[in-house]
Amino acid sequence: MISKVTKGRFALIALISLFVLPVIIAKLILSQGWYQPGATNRGKLVEPYTTLTELGQASPYIKKGWQLAYVLPSQCGNRCQQQLHLIKQSHIALGKYQERVIPIIWASENTQKLNDSIAVMEMNERLSQQVHVGQIVIVDPLGQLVMAYTTLGQDDLVQLNKDMLSDLRKLLKLSRVG
Repeated sequence: MISKVTKGRFALIALISLFVLPVIIAKLILSQGWYQPGATNRGKLVEPYTTLTELGQASPYIKKGWQLAYVLPSQCGNRCQQQLHLIKQSHIALGKYQERVIPIIWASENTQKLNDSIAVMEMNERLSQQVHVGQIVIVDPLGQLVMAYTTLGQDDLVQLNKDMLSDLRKLLKLSRVG
């Protein structure tokens, strides 16, 4: 038979272990690098901090809302047309956030003109060096380039737009500007 003193000591050790052991395990996991912090964004954050104003790019849409910009290639083929259609559909899919976002096309001087319902803005040289053809860029109402999405192939266009839409909804939900 176990004495009351032994039972009391065992209970005290168990109680202390209950609170100390998780702290020791957490410290071990963090110090050994076993924990990989997750990122919830699916696009690539534009770093370093860059604004359209710093790039010398005039935009009539600054302070009017978020911009969902597509960098148009010089010749808009089938893939480009599909991407433009998906951008329009993504804008519609924003629902209640739709009026806060302006879909635009960034085009260079030698880009063919489109008969499209999306607004077109001509890029200057510095902006065209910052972004890549075929990229989708999210710009906040203050003119800061926030996130960029680059497609790798024809098959990932739909997934890219789903990812962009997910990130854009999060940004709009948490944003206090625009």
